[in-house]
Amino acid sequence: MKRRSAIIGILAACAGCNADVAGTSNGFAEVTGDGGADSSGVPATDGGGSTSDAASSGAIDESEGGNDPKLDVESPDGGGPLDACKVQNDLSAPGDCEIQAPPDSFDPVLEWSFVTDPQTMLPLQSLVIPLVGNFTDDNGDGEIDLCDVPDVLLVAELFVGYPMPCSVYLLDGATGAMHWKIPQSAGVSCVGTPAFADIDGDGLPEIVATSYQGELLAFEHDGAPKWSMPGGDNAAHQFWQGAAVALHDLDADGDAEIVVGHAVFDHDGALVWEQPNPDPPEGEASTAADLDGDGRLEVVTGNAVYRHDGTPVFELGPTVTAKSMPQVANLDDDPLPEIALTSEQGLFLVEHDGTIAWGPVRPTNVPIENWATWLRPATIEDFDGDGDAEFASAARNTYAVYRGPTAADLLWQTEIVDVSGAAGGSAFDFLGDGVPEAMYADEWQLGVFDGETGETLLTQDRCSSTFVEYPVVADLDNDGSAEILVVSTICFDNAPPKPALQVFGEADARWIQARRIWNQHTYHVTNVREDGTLPVEPVDNWEVFNTFRTNAQIEGGGICIPPQG
Repeated sequence: MKRRSAIIGILAACAGCNADVAGTSNGFAEVTGDGGADSSGVPATDGGGSTSDAASSGAIDESEGGNDPKLDVESPDGGGPLDACKVQNDLSAPGDCEIQAPPDSFDPVLEWSFVTDPQTMLPLQSLVIPLVGNFTDDNGDGEIDLCDVPDVLLVAELFVGYPMPCSVYLLDGATGAMHWKIPQSAGVSCVGTPAFADIDGDGLPEIVATSYQGELLAFEHDGAPKWSMPGGDNAAHQFWQGAAVALHDLDADGDAEIVVGHAVFDHDGALVWEQPNPDPPEGEASTAADLDGDGRLEVVTGNAVYRHDGTPVFELGPTVTAKSMPQVANLDDDPLPEIALTSEQGLFLVEHDGTIAWGPVRPTNVPIENWATWLRPATIEDFDGDGDAEFASAARNTYAVYRGPTAADLLWQTEIVDVSGAAGGSAFDFLGDGVPEAMYADEWQLGVFDGETGETLLTQDRCSSTFVEYPVVADLDNDGSAEILVVSTICFDNAPPKPALQVFGEADARWIQARRIWNQHTYHVTNVREDGTLPVEPVDNWEVFNTFRTNAQIEGGGICIPPQG
């Protein structure tokens, strides 16, 4: 059994969000308080809210091969880079990954954090995942494309929760400096997860979010309001404030659709169809997949599947309650997809035609105490590198990787602290060795675990009352090495507060490169191209990556599949 060469201990947190400097015992490269400066005394950002490690700015040095292809681009005939600023890669035909990091390449540092609103200087909290993509023309060439530094979309405010409006911040991925801010007065929900993609064909990403009053809101790439649509007064719409938005081209016509719960809207915000959902969960996260192979996507909810036009394919209630969350992948011996459900009842595995293969089960024997005990966002990945996908999910104080419905099918389980909510995990192969690392962010810490054994590789302090947030991985600064993004809210027991957003990278940028996009809660690589455009023809993720809530690796300019461990 493969082992990591070193186990990383606990990185000290920045007490009270003030911090030490490089060389001190906390292991950070450089951390400052509000605003920050590098060793030359130059402010690290143009706003008061971010702290930054100036050495990890992500700027491309052309004198040292900075123009080498690092992005998700390659010519269709495999002949090498075509245009390093434009996406050319075919999502259905990734190459083989060959590059591996040295086995001791696990020396994380805090690259930057976002602590306070640069305008008000008030401390911030965030309860939903940050999103990553290109929104700004950083190199001044008149285009927003892959040659620009990625940006982070962060929903945050002084106080967060139900029913509260939050501000939305766009932050530079290399420094954390604020580009722009959608004000709190716009009404974006503090507990709903937005999504972004080019929904109107203008070549630029738009942001779609839910409001704290259950409305649907859209914004341009620069934060300007685009449109708003009232949600109505029924119970399902009121729960939209906590829902995750998903963006897909459901009917393969080149026009984007917006999925929220059991409803679909067109790119202008007009309702296309809606199915009843009398008992929606908090944090509802519907997705889409071509389950029947007809070239069009079905909308997959927690307990039902609908065709692109709203016609029911199958409904699982009342056997499976609406308080369930779907993840789609191939999790058995046939070539067809399954739906892994995390539910208030436990875990289910559902075949593509609606047959329940097993469930509800609770293999770790964690008793049900409330709707959120087992209802958590799950991650699907080949955690042990054997060629078969597993799924990872939490239940209260246990995080586990499952290969099937029984305790004997557990790959591993580890202790966490998450009694307050329903947080989730993610995964990425940071070393490129074919065994991805698992991640979970609980009430007190971000934990990184060996995917094969569950061995703890890293813990980093954060705080959260936990909702359905989870760690996000992307190459955030164009340096060819992945970063981890994790948010924080309040700390219990009067513990020192933590930054609303922390970004961790490898000290020498030795982690394998990840894609530079994470556009929605139900992200699964093939749902979006790296420039924010949506695939017109469905690419079945389970036939290519067979992952869910994980990111893909980049090598030689294109997406690649890592070797088996």
